[in-house]
Amino acid sequence: MGFSFKQQASRKYVSSKIIHFFEYDNDARQLKIGFNNGLTGSFEDVPKDIITQFEGAKSKGNFFYKNLLKAGFRYYDE
Repeated sequence: MGFSFKQQASRKYVSSKIIHFFEYDNDARQLKIGFNNGLTGSFEDVPKDIITQFEGAKSKGNFFYKNLLKAGFRYYDE
């Protein structure tokens, strides 16, 4: 699964124990997350309101586990 230049241009780096950066493609509703261990993964069909909440979350790692991973969004390792 590739990511457009537009999405890569929207990369946001965060301070987190597990997450290094994230990118979101509004049109495709795809979220790409880069982890501090060097792995990356992507989620499909993620609504913009989840991204807005993720951006404002005090703990990006906790939000990731509770609202993306455990919420059932389809996840792909890259």
